[in-house]
Amino acid sequence: MLGWRILGHGDYKVDIPVLSKEEEELISAAQERFREATRSKHTNSSEESRALVEDILAKTAGESGIYLDRSQAAYLGNIAFMHIYGFGFLQPLLENPEIEEISIIGPGRPAYVYVRKQGWKKVNACFDDEKAIGEMINKMARNIGRHITMQNPRLDAMLPDGSRLHASLPPVSQGEITIRKFRDRPFSPRELAEGGTLSSDALALLSVLMQCDMTLLVAGNTASGKTTTLNALFSFVPWNDRVLITEETPEISVPHEHQLRMVANREMGISLKDLVYDSLRMRPDRMIVGEVRNKEETEALFDVLLAGQARGSYATFHAQSVDEALSRLKSFGVPENDLGSIDCIVVQRRMLAYDVKTRRNCEIRRVVEIAEVEGGARVLYRYGQPLKHGRLVETAAESFGMNRKEMMAELGRRRKLIEKAGPDYVGFYRKIQAELYGLDEDARREDRDEREEVGRRGGVGVRETSGSRKSGGGWMP
Repeated sequence: MLGWRILGHGDYKVDIPVLSKEEEELISAAQERFREATRSKHTNSSEESRALVEDILAKTAGESGIYLDRSQAAYLGNIAFMHIYGFGFLQPLLENPEIEEISIIGPGRPAYVYVRKQGWKKVNACFDDEKAIGEMINKMARNIGRHITMQNPRLDAMLPDGSRLHASLPPVSQGEITIRKFRDRPFSPRELAEGGTLSSDALALLSVLMQCDMTLLVAGNTASGKTTTLNALFSFVPWNDRVLITEETPEISVPHEHQLRMVANREMGISLKDLVYDSLRMRPDRMIVGEVRNKEETEALFDVLLAGQARGSYATFHAQSVDEALSRLKSFGVPENDLGSIDCIVVQRRMLAYDVKTRRNCEIRRVVEIAEVEGGARVLYRYGQPLKHGRLVETAAESFGMNRKEMMAELGRRRKLIEKAGPDYVGFYRKIQAELYGLDEDARREDRDEREEVGRRGGVGVRETSGSRKSGGGWMP
C-alpha cells in the first residue's frame, strides 16, 4: 500500500515500527489529500510541509473515526512525513553519516547498506514491487529534472546533497537503486595517516610534489578512495591558485575560492574529452580531470599534459598497480615517450582484511604504491615499508632552491607538521596554508572580501563557484 514495508529481520534496523494495515491505509489516504492540497498551494519549507502532513493525518483519522493517542500520532506523523515528503525508509539511511552506500536489488528483497568500517549489512526493509521502485527513483530524480521510464530504463544522476544515484528498471534489472554518498567535507591528510591509508612520510613527499607543480595520477580499483585522497592532497595547493575541474560526475571537493567546475553531459553530447580540450583556452593554475576511462579521454588528458598549460595536472584512473596503470595507458594509445609527462603515480586499493577478534572480513583502503615515472617506473613507497627518495626529491630540491640535505630536512619538518596540524580538514587546511605560504586568516578574509566587492561591481574578480558542496562546487573553510 505504501510501496515499501518493514521486515522483522535485518542486520541494520531502521527505526520505524511495523505498521498495521489500518495505519498504512491512513497514511496512504493522507498522502492523496496532501497531493491535492499542494496542487494549488505549494509549501515553502520542510517545516511547513511537516505541519501540513500532520494536520492532514489528524483530520483524515478523525473523519475515519480513528482515535490516535499522543504516542501513535507522533510516530505516524513522523512516518507519514518520511513517506510523503521524504523517501520512505530510505530517508534515515540517507541521513546516517556512517552509511557510505545504499543498495536496492529488487522488489520484495531486503535493502543493503555499506556502513563505514563495518561493511555490507542487510536492512530490515524492502520495496513491494517494481512500480514502487520506479516511483521512488523518479521521486528522487524529480528535483534535478530527471526521470526514468520503461522506454529509458537507466538513470545516472547527482542528487542535491551530492550523492550519486544509479538506477535501472526492467528489462535491464528487476528494479535497482544504488546510492553512493559523499562526506560534506573531505578527509584531511592527517585523518588519512591516522586511519592507516598511508604514512605521514609519504604525505610529506606528496605535499612537496603538489607544491612543486608536478603532474599526479591517482589510480585504484572501484571505491578505493582515489577521489578522497586527491581531495586531501589539495590542502597543500596554494589557496589562491585558479583550479579548473572537469568531471562526468561531480565528486571533487576542494576548498579553493578561484575554482571552476565543468561537468560532462551525455544527453547534450558534451563529453569529458570536449571539456578537457576546452580547458586549453582557460589558463588554469591547476587542472583536475575527474576520472579517465577510455582512449579518447586519455588522449585528451595527455594533450593537456604535453601542452603544459597548467602548472600541475591531476587525474584519477582505474588500475591496481603502477605497472597495470602504465600498461592500460599504453593500451589506450599513449606512446612510451609520453608516459614521462606523468611525474608520479599513486595507487590506492580497496582490499579485504580479516579481523580475528570479530571473525569477520572487513574492507580497508590503503595507498599501496607511490612511483616516479620518467625513465621507467620506480616505486618509492610500498605500504608498510620505508619511503625511498629518488629523482622526484632531487627535482623538488631544485624547485625549492635547496640541496638534497636541506630537502630531507624539509620533508622531516613537513612530516611533523602533518602529524600536528588540525585533525579535521578545515583546521588542517588553515594550518598548512599558514605554514607553507604565510597566509593567515586575516589575509584570506581581505582577499575574499575584495573578490566579492569586485563581483558586486560586475568586474572580473567574481567567485566562479558557490561555497556549497550541495551545489556541486567547493566549500569554504
